Parts: sequence; structure tokens; C-alpha cells
Amino acid sequence: MDPHSTNRLGAGVPPEQHGGNPDRQEEGDPAAGETPARTPGVTTAMLQQVIETSLSGICIVDRKGCIAFANVPLLTMWGYALQEVVGKPVTLLWLSPEEGRDCIDSAISAGRWDGTVAARRRDSASFDVRISLSTVRDPWTADVWFFLSCIDVTVQHRAKDAPGHRRSLEQAVAAMPARFMDPAQIDPAIDESLEDLGRACGACRAYLSLFNDPRTLLGTTHEWCRPEQNPRRGESRKFLATDLPWWAVRIFEGETVLVNGASAKGLTRGEEREFLKRHGATATLMVPLRLKGAVVGFVGFDLNAGDARFEDEDVVLLSAAVHIIAGALDRKQSEYLFRESEGLYQIVLDAITDTVTVVDTRLTLLLANDAFVAWCEDLGLETNVVGKDLFAVLPFLSPTTRQLYERVIRTGRPLTSERSLKCGDRTMFLREMRIPIFEHGEVERIVTVSRDITAQREVEDLKSKAYTQIERNMEQFALLADHIRNPLQAIMGRAELLDDTATREQIRQQVQRINGIIDQLDGRWAESRKLSMFWRKYS
Repeated sequence: MDPHSTNRLGAGVPPEQHGGNPDRQEEGDPAAGETPARTPGVTTAMLQQVIETSLSGICIVDRKGCIAFANVPLLTMWGYALQEVVGKPVTLLWLSPEEGRDCIDSAISAGRWDGTVAARRRDSASFDVRISLSTVRDPWTADVWFFLSCIDVTVQHRAKDAPGHRRSLEQAVAAMPARFMDPAQIDPAIDESLEDLGRACGACRAYLSLFNDPRTLLGTTHEWCRPEQNPRRGESRKFLATDLPWWAVRIFEGETVLVNGASAKGLTRGEEREFLKRHGATATLMVPLRLKGAVVGFVGFDLNAGDARFEDEDVVLLSAAVHIIAGALDRKQSEYLFRESEGLYQIVLDAITDTVTVVDTRLTLLLANDAFVAWCEDLGLETNVVGKDLFAVLPFLSPTTRQLYERVIRTGRPLTSERSLKCGDRTMFLREMRIPIFEHGEVERIVTVSRDITAQREVEDLKSKAYTQIERNMEQFALLADHIRNPLQAIMGRAELLDDTATREQIRQQVQRINGIIDQLDGRWAESRKLSMFWRKYS
């Protein structure tokens, strides 16, 4: 997620489905027509999982219990348009709002709630729906959100009425979206899904294979196979980029490869027999796997039971299952890249000796470097700070601090300040720079770089006191010189009245000598004053 896990709920959704007024996007105001593209807290990876992979109805509910997004299956199930539900309480989906609130309270206390409830469509018709409600904590803000996944029970009943393995295959596909809700369990979910799909369609092997970037190496990363089959997981196969096999060419062109033992277009019976022999199968299906629009591999299914074949309905269902797996892998890749970039940013921040923090507009700490954590530890404060309110982490901050942050958010301009803080009996002086970070033209985060200048201020105070004392001493010295000259003038006047010429001349010479010494001291005083002004200006 872009330590920067910006939220684009509108990605992948046609503009006509967004709904709401784009000019009214105040956070936390459901009545403002908040569009999915402006709803905070939902990452692009989450959105791709919901929109591109879900066969069940899914909606995302914000921390206030209002619907932030709903996918097409859910809207179809309830009969609403997207703009009619975004910003509305999620309890409108229940026949009884009180029952909806009870389900939400249970999900908050236990982390998850599952059950069948009575729902109410837009036309007031009621129907039964199976709901799975899970809580998700936003890694940036620590807010609690909800994922609501649901399946119309009547649809499940229709699936049960389907003949033979088709019913099992439909149930296996329908069960897949719920497995991929937990990002940490994607790999086990793929393995479990391949087993369910393989058993449902009667395959002897179900596997996921990925190509490397030059398309010269193919490796099997996930696999389920029956006990009598030799596992191929972890095996790789090399290709010449200029001489790819026919099936690889078709995979890269985005085509589904189906070999049912009957002659296919552009192939000879010998090529088909060799292909099936290599797979140890009587029929093979390979569905391209796309990530970010590019084919990176495929999911394959092999049959080896007599004259078993893949029917058209089977191909459609298995292709839908591959689409779900692709969405899960896409989300895993996006989160890996986000965590990798976040780790790089953290390394850079930790190398800075000044304290650095990143907060959102609610002043929740999103990132903090080692210097900040060490500073908190030195002050005897909590060191587990990410996800907590800034004023809870630093309780000694004054209301002026909040005003400074609000000013940066309001004006969008950096702000530098110096101020004193008192923590217990300790007084600190900080020089801080607050830098706004913009997303979609609005301030979304603030980076604060702080430096403790307490020692520097103490030195400056000592220097200021020293300069003041020097100035005072120099002023007193100037007064002392005047005090010496005045008695000398009196002595010289008295000597002029003497009749003894020799004595008078001797006194006059001594007075001139003293005056010369005082003149030299006055010159030194003037030079000292210039030097003092220079020190004060440049030190």
C-alpha cells in the first residue's frame, strides 16, 4: 500500500456507477454524496479483490457503519444502484435494522460473524441471504472497517439442483471468495481452492504455473494431485523465447487451451497425443492467468479417467475460479510492493538523527523513525506509537500544537516554529518543520521534522549573558575614565596657582602622562566595542 496506501474505490468501476456529487466529498459526511473514489481507508488491492474477483455480493463498511462500496452482485441481489447505498447505514440491507446492529456488534466483539438472515430488497421484498461479516483494521489509521460477503440462499439451492459434478463445481467456485479475505492466507487458500476445484471436476491434477519475465522458464508454484500422481510442484521447464510451444503461444495471446482428445484447430493428432502423453492425461484445460492485464502464467486441470472430457459449462466455471485466484495474487503482489516501499522509507527515516513523524489529518501517527521512538523512551513514554493519536503519545503537547497542524491542513503550506515544551520537571526547546503531503489536491498527511535545541538555547543564553556583562563592564570603564579626568583637571588648575615654576611644570607633565594613558585606554575600549558587536552579529 504507498506508505502511501492511497484509496481509489472508483478504480475498475464505470463512471456511471459511482453516484454522488463529486463536489461534495467532506470526510465522514454520508449526506455529502461521498463517492467510492474519495472514501479513505480502502486500498487499491482491496478494490481489485472485490471488483475483479468476487462471485458473491460484497460491500465495504466504514467505521461509522455506513456503506463505502458495494459490488455489482450485491447491488443486483438487493435491487439498488450504487449511488443509492453509498453513505447509507449498512443495516438497510437487513429486514430488521435491529438484527443488523446485533450482527455488527457480534462481529466487533468476535472479529467475525456468519449466519443466514432475512434481507429486504429495494422493492421491500424479503429473501434469505447467507452473510459473512469480518472486521479489518486499517494499518494506517487503526480504524475498524467491515467486509460483508453474502450469497443468496436461493442461488445456492439452484446450485444444489444442478446435475452431478456441476453442482460440486459451482459450490467450489462459490466458496472461494471467502478464503481470500485474509491477505496472510492467500497461498493456503490457493492450494485449498485447487483441491476443491480438482475434486469437483474429476481432475487428477490441478496446478498453477508461472512464467519468468523473459518467458524462458515455467515453474509450478501451487498444485493438488491425486495420490497416484507424481507431484510436480517446484519443477521448472525451460523454453527458447524464439521457439515457444504452440500451447504457450496461445496462452500468451490470452486464449484458453482445451485439449479433449479430439482434433483442435491448427493441431495434428500427433501433436495432441504427444501433448496429452506428456501430461499423462486424456484431457487438459489451461486457463491464462493475468496480473495487471498481462499474462504471467496459467491454471491447469488434467483429466485421466477413461473418456472424461471438459464440457463448456465446466470451462466457464473454472475460468471464473482462475479469475478469483488472479485477483488474490494481484492483491498479494500489491501489498508486497507496498510493504517493500514502506520498509525502504522506514530505513531512510531511521537514518535521520532528527525526530520524524507522519500523521494523517486526524493526527494519527502513521510512521515514526527510530529517533522519535528513542526520544519517547528517554521521556519515559510509550514507544509503540504507530496507529495511535499524537496527543495520546505525547500528552504534554499544548493546544497550540493542534492549531499549528490545523493551519498546515487548512493552508497547505509548510510551517516552521520554535517553542518550549515541559514534560514533568524537564523543559525542552524544539525547532519543528511541518510539511504537508497532498493527494488528489488535498492535504492527506503531514510530515513533522523536529530537533531538540535545548542545549543550543542554553549556550545562546550563556552567550547572551556574557555579552551583556561585557557591555556593562565597558560602560563602567568609560565612566571610570571620565571620573579620573575630572580630578586631573582640578589638580592642573590648582598647579597653575603655584608660584614655583619647576613644581608647576612637573605637575603638568604628570597630568599629561596620565591623560595619555587614559586616551590609550579609550582607544582600546572603542576597538573592544567594535569586536563585541562583530561577535554578537556573527557568533
